[in-house]
Amino acid sequence: MVQNTEEYLAQLQIQSLLVQERYYRDTAQWENLRNSYHPDASKTAINISWFEGTAEDFVLGSKKMAESGATSSHKICPVTIHFNENVNKALSESTGSINLRFEYEGHEYDCVSYARFISRLQKVNGEWKMLTLEAIYDGDSITPAYPLRVPANFDLQGHRASYRCLGWVLSRKEFQVNQDLPGTDRPETVTKFMDESHRWLKLQ
Repeated sequence: MVQNTEEYLAQLQIQSLLVQERYYRDTAQWENLRNSYHPDASKTAINISWFEGTAEDFVLGSKKMAESGATSSHKICPVTIHFNENVNKALSESTGSINLRFEYEGHEYDCVSYARFISRLQKVNGEWKMLTLEAIYDGDSITPAYPLRVPANFDLQGHRASYRCLGWVLSRKEFQVNQDLPGTDRPETVTKFMDESHRWLKLQ
């Protein structure tokens, strides 16, 4: 619940930042993407299906991914933003999806992965900046881009249930997929991750 004007304004700023960061990533606005994060890359951490590292390396990795033709689009809807007492640190929870179109055996398919995006943020020189981008994976699916009479045979073995399709698509494009991320197929990982995130928010 928003308690005062300061929190209300901060909430609006953070919501805008979170949506813009995903948009910049999808539209190859690399400088704007980098500026969404803390200027000191050593204070940043991105940990998602295909990448683990700093914001600086995340931008480079995203650019390389786009240049290879492995494009994707994202939808994000900020839901809850928690603040510390001084309103200079925040923890955001958003729902969203990752959308990828790919070709398999001569046909095009759409992979949609549903996730909750979690970010830690900090106010830097009067502006909110992201410190982290992480995800809790809820589930995914693959559907034909156009109607097919014969279903394809996807070998999804070896991938986590909560991001099985996404993992399979990314691995086909030679990305290393982390199999130990928070996901609803392993509820204890979600609890542990969110407990750690809220503890960070309370630290001075």
